[in-house]
Amino acid sequence: MQKKSTRVRKEEIIQAALAVVGEKGVRALTIAAIAEQAGMSEANIYRHFGGKDDIYAAIGNFIGSEVMGKAATIAGGSRRPIEKLETIFRSHISLLSEQPGIPRFVFSDDVHLTQRNVAEFLAVRIGNYVDTIAGIIAAGIEEGEIRQGLVPRETALTLLGMIQITVFRWTIGTASFDIKGDAEKLWGNFIGLVS
Repeated sequence: MQKKSTRVRKEEIIQAALAVVGEKGVRALTIAAIAEQAGMSEANIYRHFGGKDDIYAAIGNFIGSEVMGKAATIAGGSRRPIEKLETIFRSHISLLSEQPGIPRFVFSDDVHLTQRNVAEFLAVRIGNYVDTIAGIIAAGIEEGEIRQGLVPRETALTLLGMIQITVFRWTIGTASFDIKGDAEKLWGNFIGLVS
């Protein structure tokens, strides 16, 4: 059996940690729970991370690159502004529906109050995300694709709010409705309001 690289092992540990959070919440995030979920020993977890604080930071970095990094990549592409917004919206909803540990981690008081460095990092990345979306909206207004008179930043916050409330309802309702179907209806309504 071929030995896995450190990078692959760390990714497996982060995914296992998110699975624990998704199923049981942030308070259930222990080294033992992560090891069980990942199918490895606790010693192996400690071989790659110094402890829970390092894992919290790694989860924050993963969320930052998966959600916010993807939005920046899409924004830099050559599609029309509305297409960029739709791609960002759908990819964000899709990721969160596949990994409910992400919203549970981001919305958790356990993270906000006990992991201030992670909370501050996420706050900066969310600010960057809003700025990215606002830039796309500003371009859409300039190109005549998005209605004149809208304020890009507030419109970006509206879009992000749609994602957050949809995912929040879905996670507290234990995935009791079709999140992607609900998101499609919201997207159609949003486009009707802004174009």
